[in-house]
Amino acid sequence: EILVLQLILTVPMAWIRHLSYFKFSNIIANGTVLAALGVLLGISINSLDVHGPAPDVDMLGPNWLLFAGTSVFSFECINFVIPMYEAHGNESTFVPVLTGTLWCVVLLFIAFGAVNYLCYGASTRPVVTLNLPPKSPAGKVLPFAFALASLLNVPLFLFPASITIESKLFGELPRGLARKWKKNALRVALVLFCTLLAWVGANQIEAMVAVIGSFCCVPLAFIYPTICHLRLCKPGPAVMALDGLIAAL
Repeated sequence: EILVLQLILTVPMAWIRHLSYFKFSNIIANGTVLAALGVLLGISINSLDVHGPAPDVDMLGPNWLLFAGTSVFSFECINFVIPMYEAHGNESTFVPVLTGTLWCVVLLFIAFGAVNYLCYGASTRPVVTLNLPPKSPAGKVLPFAFALASLLNVPLFLFPASITIESKLFGELPRGLARKWKKNALRVALVLFCTLLAWVGANQIEAMVAVIGSFCCVPLAFIYPTICHLRLCKPGPAVMALDGLIAAL
């Protein structure tokens, strides 16, 4: 029922044609996530200070392959690099901004995961908010905060896929109302497909995220960029070997 109610907002937002129009919803979503992460880190650090690390922390557990697939899911938005570059006001500053942002995100992921795993140990849940007492203020507010951020970001995450598919299906059609509503129908179909996927995988969220990360995010993050670099830049033998190593990993 909650997934169906979310369609009231996500479907109209999915019809947005320009990336710049997402900036306000993206600011709200990212600000909400950062605030929620800060609260979760504060709770975990306080617990570590009072109770110490969990006794069953394992540096390499039996589910490390599942963890690896889930970690690669962090590259889910790598397909935004080209649209963001095209929409960036000063393209000469894009690479330093992107590099600095990625390093900050990587360090945040490492710190957040390490602190929470030290706090909860083997009882760490796939969604860490489930480790919070359900009747506590944080246990009630933080899941809602993450749900709100996800709700606002879903149309943005679909944007690159939408424009790519539309260019293949409707690129030759003349401009007009019929073409516009065909695009809208395609975007509604994408939203419904994602909603169905979320409903099917809700009870196995860790496995679903790992599968998506392995089969979708790995090619986007590691394989396709190296292929494009080889074909477009024609690098020397050493760089070609490095590209091949990255793709193989």
